[in-house]
Amino acid sequence: MQRRIMGLETEYGLSCVRADGSRAMEAEEAARLMFKPIVAWARSANVFLANASRVYLDVGSHPEYASAECDDPMQVLAQDRAGDEIMASLVRQANSELDGAKIHLLKNNVDSAGNSFGSHENYLVDRRGEFSRLPSLLLPFLITRQIVTGAGGVIDGKFVFSRRSDHLWEAVSSATTRTRPIINTRDEPHADESLYRRLHVISGDSSIADTSAWLKFAMTSAVLSLIESGRTMRTLSFREPIATLRAVARDLSAQQPIELSDGGTVTALDVQQIYLDEVAKNGGDERMLNTWQRALDAVRSGDHTRVETELDWAIKEKLFREVAARRGVSYDHPDIARLDLAYHDVVQGIAPALERRGALRRLLTAQQVQHAVDNAPATTRAHLRGRFITAAQQAGVDYQADWKSLRINRAGARAVMLPDPFANEAAAVDNLITQLTDEPERLMP
Repeated sequence: MQRRIMGLETEYGLSCVRADGSRAMEAEEAARLMFKPIVAWARSANVFLANASRVYLDVGSHPEYASAECDDPMQVLAQDRAGDEIMASLVRQANSELDGAKIHLLKNNVDSAGNSFGSHENYLVDRRGEFSRLPSLLLPFLITRQIVTGAGGVIDGKFVFSRRSDHLWEAVSSATTRTRPIINTRDEPHADESLYRRLHVISGDSSIADTSAWLKFAMTSAVLSLIESGRTMRTLSFREPIATLRAVARDLSAQQPIELSDGGTVTALDVQQIYLDEVAKNGGDERMLNTWQRALDAVRSGDHTRVETELDWAIKEKLFREVAARRGVSYDHPDIARLDLAYHDVVQGIAPALERRGALRRLLTAQQVQHAVDNAPATTRAHLRGRFITAAQQAGVDYQADWKSLRINRAGARAVMLPDPFANEAAAVDNLITQLTDEPERLMP
């Protein structure tokens, strides 16, 4: 399978409440308090960190973490978990300044008020390919992918694969907030624009379970490689993509007929099995193929024990079912809504307790996550950015960094451009770091 640059942008929800559940401050105020340490040292609420990721307050003052460039789904998982830890540490510091109230950091796509927060996947694709064809070939996979990697939840008192489905309104669009498409076509590759463009998928759920997060990228990257390989496969086109997205979310059997544009029908399980089988023929990763197949078998048989410690929707379905039965309540009871939020609470949530009792299996150790907090991925351009930022911070030198450039803030300094996201070595960056380490006093503003 070809090497691919990929990354994740995660929008977090914030809630600041007192012990009695009443609101202590608005989310915007909580976000400013949370980012106070960032603003203190960076003089900005938009900054790149030593692990080459970007943290910032996005539109609406919600915190967002954009992972560094990765070239492996397991790297993305490590960066994703690192983002949670970085954001959680900011919340813990903010909470230490509060009296009688706590900020809750929610890594969930829908909150109790119905607000939606994004989990945006980015995949670098070859500009020479036929990008206009890519969405149509990818949409059936993305629409049905939720039966494997959905976060689970409750809509109208029924458990569903994904609540995000009700907040998407178009199949393909250049907008991200106004219409919320499945695929966003904004052409912003953060790389050499003559060679690459970015595929921006904004329909996925934020993941708490490691396997869900890893598998989402492993599956999608493999399907992209399949499409780019030019292999002939069955062409699928849904008559009503958005209606189908919502219907699939609500069908836990994944076997209700989906109308195709040619008048035929297919099921969500059929679609996923077609893509899986074709990926296997194209040489997909064995671990990914086995996990994907096990997930489909669990849905097909109704025996969710096969994945109930690995996939978010299965973990939550078991948890909700047990709690509802024990307390004698239905899924639309407030206790279940609170349980849903607690599952996605990064700071004070129930994930650690689930881990301890074997109900949530991790793929990464705490040491691996901490390494990703402190270090950029070593095999991509992120390594260069991370080295430069670390050296600049250690030298106490003011600097600028973004996805494609690095610069020391001094008169006459030129930015070093990094157009190749695959390159983890660059003599120009080595020279820049040498300037920082050899003569830091001369560079001080």
